[in-house]
Amino acid sequence: MVADNHVHTKYSPDGHNEPEEFVLRALELGLKHIVFTEHADLMYYKPNVAHCDLSDYFSCVRALQKKYEAEIYIGAGLEIGFTEQNKYANAELVEKYKPDYIINSVHQVGDADCYFAEYFENKTPQEAYITYLKAVLASLSAPYRYNAIGHLGYVCRNAPFSLSLYSAALELIDEILNGIIERGKILELNASVRKLGGATVPPEEILLRYVSLGGKKVCYSSDSHRPDDLCRHFDAVRLSALAAGINSQTVIEHGKELSLEF
Repeated sequence: MVADNHVHTKYSPDGHNEPEEFVLRALELGLKHIVFTEHADLMYYKPNVAHCDLSDYFSCVRALQKKYEAEIYIGAGLEIGFTEQNKYANAELVEKYKPDYIINSVHQVGDADCYFAEYFENKTPQEAYITYLKAVLASLSAPYRYNAIGHLGYVCRNAPFSLSLYSAALELIDEILNGIIERGKILELNASVRKLGGATVPPEEILLRYVSLGGKKVCYSSDSHRPDDLCRHFDAVRLSALAAGINSQTVIEHGKELSLEF
């Protein structure tokens, strides 16, 4: 366990704790790399969801980078929620703040966040999955730079059925995975939810397919919102990655791509 690439603090609407508390916990765990990735879901359909002062956030993390530069790499990043409506506003955000690392995620699809039950109303299981996957496919062509595709399979987290995501849309998922590979992006192995019966989102069958298509770049991500959740379930993630034939993480430090063996 040397790197955690997806961390939310008090600067995210659903986050907790000061960023420095996460840094101190990372040092306790012996980490060499931690990236803060606060939420940026512009034009979110729930107007009461307040987003942080990004100027304050970046100032805070830039100060931590200087304070702990001899001990750990700290990234000041964002998890940007892609929609067709906000993509150009996202591009302006990236240009303004120049994050060290960007996770390209899909949360909102249409007029709902597919984490919540309302997204699944009046949709068949296959419709719910395919609508989400089409949004992920569109996000690959986002008009701004990004490093990783976040939690591919997010739609499964609270789905009120047990249909396999891969079996629901084989060709569409292959198109997404090939798009990730062709663009040289990183596939995030997100360990935040294990109730789905596997180690990560995306599920193991999608990870195996990614590797079979030639994909090699993955990163470990706890998606933690509290310091105690840093690196949660990473042993299981590592075993899943090794089973797929991957023995390293791809991370970004100071704008450069590095491979960290595990």
